[in-house]
Amino acid sequence: MLTLTQAINVRGDAGEPIPTVFKALADLGVTFRRGQLHLIAAGPGTGKSAFALNLALKSAVPTMYFSADSDPFTQYVRAGANITGWTTGDVENAILHQQTTTLDAALSGVSIRWNFDASPSLTEIEEELTAYAMIYGYPAICIVDNVTNVDAPEMGEGHAGLDELCGYFHDLARKTESAVILLHHVTGIYNDGTNPIPLSGIKGQIGRVPEVILTLHRGGTEFEGYNLRASNVKNRGGKADASGFTFAELNWEPERMQISG
Repeated sequence: MLTLTQAINVRGDAGEPIPTVFKALADLGVTFRRGQLHLIAAGPGTGKSAFALNLALKSAVPTMYFSADSDPFTQYVRAGANITGWTTGDVENAILHQQTTTLDAALSGVSIRWNFDASPSLTEIEEELTAYAMIYGYPAICIVDNVTNVDAPEMGEGHAGLDELCGYFHDLARKTESAVILLHHVTGIYNDGTNPIPLSGIKGQIGRVPEVILTLHRGGTEFEGYNLRASNVKNRGGKADASGFTFAELNWEPERMQISG
């Protein structure tokens, strides 16, 4: 039993902001913080995995990435393109011809550790984080890509099970003092990724628990250049617009896996 003054003095790293990567989001009052749960939702192929990877790479903080949705080849290509400025085609060609010395050197300093199990259990996630903590301390960021890939029958089925799973990760964020970031899907009418996605458009209606929820959709054209629009549909620590029509516009170069702004 603590007073607020006692609690703030023993909080450890909880509440510490992750270094700002996207100024446009910060201008909307969105901050990723240690010890809190964040949810990023978008249609397939919109860029939520690329967003998470850019956040991890550019913040340059210790990160544990559970990449259930993408295999090692895909993540190597994405990270290699992001770090070097090469196109993903250039990176794939280098792998094909076994000429990855430059890429390997560029990626050697990246502070991300990976788990590529396609359906990790909650026990596996806890064991991986414990092992990480024994070597480095708990990570500043923990990414789960995607939350629906997690094998957690003990949480129940359907929407209620997803809500329970969010509760589990919320508790995990508190215990580890990591900024836990879950990637998630949206309902069918928003799957094309071309329109703002409201809070109600998140699949399973799991908006109750996370402190911060962003939805992503695409803007621009092939001729003008693409951008990625991040809507702050929930933001417990600042302004939010549940409609999705308030958003930060981020520069998006898919061929180089670069998101900035």
